[in-house]
Amino acid sequence: MPESITDELASLGFFSSCKRADLDRIAPLLRPLTAAPGEVLMTQGEPASSFMLISSGSVRVTHAAPDGELSVHNIGAGLIIGEIALLREGTRNATVVVTEPLTGWIGGHDALTAMLDVPCMAERLVRTARQRLASFITPLPVTLRDGSQMYLRPVLPGDNPRVRKGPVEFSTETMYRRFQTAYEPSPALMAYLFEVDYVDHFVWVLIDGAEGPDGPMVADARFVRLHEDPTVAEVAFMVGDDYQGRGIGTFLMDALVPAARGAGIERFAARVLSDNYPMRKILEHYGATWERDDRNMIITEFDVPEPKSLALSHKQYRDISTLARYVLRMVH
Repeated sequence: MPESITDELASLGFFSSCKRADLDRIAPLLRPLTAAPGEVLMTQGEPASSFMLISSGSVRVTHAAPDGELSVHNIGAGLIIGEIALLREGTRNATVVVTEPLTGWIGGHDALTAMLDVPCMAERLVRTARQRLASFITPLPVTLRDGSQMYLRPVLPGDNPRVRKGPVEFSTETMYRRFQTAYEPSPALMAYLFEVDYVDHFVWVLIDGAEGPDGPMVADARFVRLHEDPTVAEVAFMVGDDYQGRGIGTFLMDALVPAARGAGIERFAARVLSDNYPMRKILEHYGATWERDDRNMIITEFDVPEPKSLALSHKQYRDISTLARYVLRMVH
């Protein structure tokens, strides 16, 4: 294949971490794709035989749930579509329609197999598939203790720019408490925080319900499984400045419990700034006791709380547990 095709693949964000030699192996297995607005590239329910890489343009991805509810997402340049059904050797779980003139590449089982054999691609493909599946989950409406309406759902890749450029303010002090630095988190760190696998790294986000389920993201809470002991996970959360003091941190910690239990987590750990009193108070409610780690940091480890000890109602716990199990089941 002409050298320019490998160059074009290298320019796509999807292949940003790949070596040229790896792309030279993949390029011959792909063929060019062009499509006009309105063209249907994939139909939900049909057998999967290919995936597509978008070089330019965009598509609308529509998933029809069994209850008839539609989930719609837009996907643009540099991303992959159709890989999930191939990975699962099943049928399409969504319909894909071109919204802007599209160029890109199309590949079949042989191309996908070659990509999975490339170290830079295997983890990225699986992670992307998990995120795409999670994006079809309907956010759960919740009512906080002050009566405000919110929506709970798993984090999605698009939440990264929603936090960095969204209307909800995360002040320097808030960022410092969360990341132990006054500087804005690096792009690499933000990618790590928002491009998760939902199994070893699980994240809930809370959406302001005033604007519906697509409103601004106001908080997140996560657990990250420790490599040295897969039954222990580090927890952390962050709440936008205008939403602090309303019980959001406590609610999100409660919401992490059913997800953690479903993932086999038995103990929570945390490492926080010693003057981060709001987080200390919340974790102490769950039984945290602290040890000095260094001059400014303290650490703790405690059992994942029993469901009956949480402030959630029975229905809330059941609904959140069901949503968490659905996410975990979809991505395994």
